[in-house]
Amino acid sequence: MKAITFHGVSDVRAETVADPKVVDPTDVVVRITTSAVCGSDLHQYHGRGGGALVQKGAIMGHEFMGVVEDTGAAVRALRAGDRVVLPFNVSCGHCDWCRRKLPSQCSTTGRAVFGGRFGHIWGGGQAERVRVPFADHLCEKVDATLTDADALFLGDILSTAYCCAENGGIRPGDTVAVFGAGPVGLLAMQSAQLFGPARVFAVDRVDYRLKLAEEFGAEPVTLDAGDPAEQIRARTGGAGADVVLECVGHETPFTQAIQSVRPAGTVSSVGVYVEPSMGFPAREAFFKDLTLKMGICNARNYIAPLMPLVKLGKLRPARIVTHTMPLADAPRGYAIFDKKEDRAIKVMLKP
Repeated sequence: MKAITFHGVSDVRAETVADPKVVDPTDVVVRITTSAVCGSDLHQYHGRGGGALVQKGAIMGHEFMGVVEDTGAAVRALRAGDRVVLPFNVSCGHCDWCRRKLPSQCSTTGRAVFGGRFGHIWGGGQAERVRVPFADHLCEKVDATLTDADALFLGDILSTAYCCAENGGIRPGDTVAVFGAGPVGLLAMQSAQLFGPARVFAVDRVDYRLKLAEEFGAEPVTLDAGDPAEQIRARTGGAGADVVLECVGHETPFTQAIQSVRPAGTVSSVGVYVEPSMGFPAREAFFKDLTLKMGICNARNYIAPLMPLVKLGKLRPARIVTHTMPLADAPRGYAIFDKKEDRAIKVMLKP
């Protein structure tokens, strides 16, 4: 089959690899209908976090969906032909952490992610097919009325964005600032609106992303105009935002988020941090009496609850898609997404 494989910094390739097969009785093989390039894929593309995060030759991709093609003997809830979406993290469904509704901490899989990062090395979904373990637990059947563009992001960035907004504890009338108007940030703006804020600020420097943020009801705060914390305080009578959602995963926006929130406010962070340490403005956070929530999303918990919101149009994840291209063109998709060329926001891949 064809798949996108990792070979080093800025080097992903469309190659022919072996077809995946059912290995364990709880496995299924899914024929991919759509996958996508995620912002966290760019960590490996840039070489961030060291070579331990992904091995040379690993099949990339953890945002994907498709149709069940083959099933193991112990699979009970699925059959060939079922259309399914998967969470990005691989979990067993029965260990202590999974039973506590923390599948991202799964002890059976070692906190693995599809696409060869962390824990066990599982093949990714930027391919024609993928082997899915613990299939009865991981696979969520997709409503026939939803397009792939509607449903795909339930497995990662929509769930992550909603989790970020939920962890912020947004209350009606609050002022919310979202750092990062990339795919997760844009969906966090959509999600935040469900909680009834009075104002939402979008912090970024890419003009076309800020323009789309305005469509989602956010007020643009461009980094080219200076310190975002100063801009947000100037627009909020000196107080700052009640809730700040950090959707980037770098030290600078994390620090700026803490500087932008009001005293006794909340910072919710879902940006993926791959470096082992970074600076933390502990003194400011302490004297502001802040609440900080951060961590990797337990996406499996959100897929089913969010699907009706997508079906009813209360969340519109497909709106962020700017490019849909053949799987073989993924190297170009990575490049334009990375360099923000051709007004790229979200790149989807079709085998």
